[in-house]
Amino acid sequence: MKIASNLLGSRHIIDECGGLSAKTLTKSAFIFLFSYVILFLGMSLRPSIYDEGIVLTAAMRVAAGQIPHRDFYTNYGPAQYYVLAGLFKLFGQSMLVERLYDLMIRALVVTSVYTIASSYCRRSVALFTSSVTVLWLFGLNFLNPGAAALPVSLLNLVGCALVLPTFLSAISTRRMLAAGSVAGLAAMFRYDTGVALLVIHACFVMIAIYLSSKSKSDTPRIFASTFCPYLLGFAIVALPPTLYYLSVATLHPFIHDIILYPVKYYRRGRSLPFPPIPVNGIENLADYLPIAIIGISLYVAIVRRFKVHKSTKLNPEGIPKEQEMRGFLIMFGLLALAMYLKGFVRISPVQLYLCTVPSLLLLAVLFQHRMTLPRSLHFSITCLVWLSVLAATSSSIHAIQAQCGQHSFVLESLLSSARQTTPEAKTAWCRVTNALTKGLCFTPEDDRIQTIEFIDNHTRPGQPLFVGLAKHDKIFANDNLIYFAAQRLPATRWSQFDPDLQNREDIQRQMVHELEVTTPPYVVLDSEFELLHEPNDSSISTGVTLLDEYLHGKYKHIETFGTLSIWQWINAP
Repeated sequence: MKIASNLLGSRHIIDECGGLSAKTLTKSAFIFLFSYVILFLGMSLRPSIYDEGIVLTAAMRVAAGQIPHRDFYTNYGPAQYYVLAGLFKLFGQSMLVERLYDLMIRALVVTSVYTIASSYCRRSVALFTSSVTVLWLFGLNFLNPGAAALPVSLLNLVGCALVLPTFLSAISTRRMLAAGSVAGLAAMFRYDTGVALLVIHACFVMIAIYLSSKSKSDTPRIFASTFCPYLLGFAIVALPPTLYYLSVATLHPFIHDIILYPVKYYRRGRSLPFPPIPVNGIENLADYLPIAIIGISLYVAIVRRFKVHKSTKLNPEGIPKEQEMRGFLIMFGLLALAMYLKGFVRISPVQLYLCTVPSLLLLAVLFQHRMTLPRSLHFSITCLVWLSVLAATSSSIHAIQAQCGQHSFVLESLLSSARQTTPEAKTAWCRVTNALTKGLCFTPEDDRIQTIEFIDNHTRPGQPLFVGLAKHDKIFANDNLIYFAAQRLPATRWSQFDPDLQNREDIQRQMVHELEVTTPPYVVLDSEFELLHEPNDSSISTGVTLLDEYLHGKYKHIETFGTLSIWQWINAP
């Protein structure tokens, strides 16, 4: 709530954004609380073993003093890990802490969508847009909790809201400084999208200055004077962490993780074709709808640029309403387009989340002004609205069905506890105190519970652990949750597995060397990903068995829990 009040209650920012009324602020606060409660009650109690596990384990490593890139491989910025590590220091290492933080960000996204939309649309349209946003976040809550894309999405909205008035008039140095700081912070969560946000804002400011400048030759000079504070704000946030990293580590691990590996291997290892739209997968419309929304938005913005008449109605500040709408469409059209291109390699509703949110704002403004557009566009926009609702609703329904099948969402758990109908196995697990059961009991699969309990009972907190695959010649994903659940640090820097990385000979040699040094008393090998198949390198064997041969030579199999097998170091006392 403190962060929410800081975002919504900063007086000078609110004044510069257009003087949000006390009534609007009250409604925004209500929307934040309402969406938080709804998302909490629908939250899945089943942890995500790969994506969420990566974030939790990385935060645990940071809390233990390790540095991203230097001490462990990661392809994201460090901010999410450090925020969680700080929260873990304050409240203890618990999945509940991470989930409550995640829900707060989601609720702030919904609130920001409403606040921005209500400045350009009727409140009914703004409420409708924020409701569709809740549906998407509810559906994606089950799929990708803890993702760095969530705070990036919030920062994208805040940053664009700060820069948007540039299209109408010159804005203050302080405002541009704040916008640059927001973009710098976004870059600390995800390097690629943060830099993309900077480029988007630069393009928007350049377009705004070019269109408003009487002398086109002055555009570069005006742009430089306007955008320099923005770059200063970006540097103030991004430069200190960069300098600190360079003071404690070499540049090579960062270059490998963020440039060399992604440029050469990411598309090969993670690309997916555009999916079909079956009747039972309507949420896949999210892969296609942004294309139409962005296209119509930019078309309207560009074409109507030449249709401004003297009779155009003015807003209370004396600025043509049409000009205000055009600036909005250009800003969020550029944002949605850039975020769509980011997810183009691995296409899915989850990957396109950063594009979906600004697309909903574009659709809200288009719908608000649909009556001023040609009949064909009017009809198209109405269809896009209902298709967006259908896709978001389908995503939420599938999330509910999946959680009901697993008996894993909060509301059902609360009702079961009240009725005293909780299964005995789950009750026994929830009596054990660990990082998954503190405050609220998160329940992984039974096989994983048994594995976590075994590691917890047979190792000491200071001992390292290695969680790998049954075979390491082919990589799709790996279990990152066990490290955090058992509170055991990974024995190598390669706790996050990716295709064309840990199944390469050079990386496996590094892993073998690290295992020789750290000598974890137990390793966990997981075979659950062997049957997964995607049309990319994650389904192709490299034929490299160096790591498998080492593990089978140094460890003996002692226990199996479903797809998880536990191996003990042969020379253990």
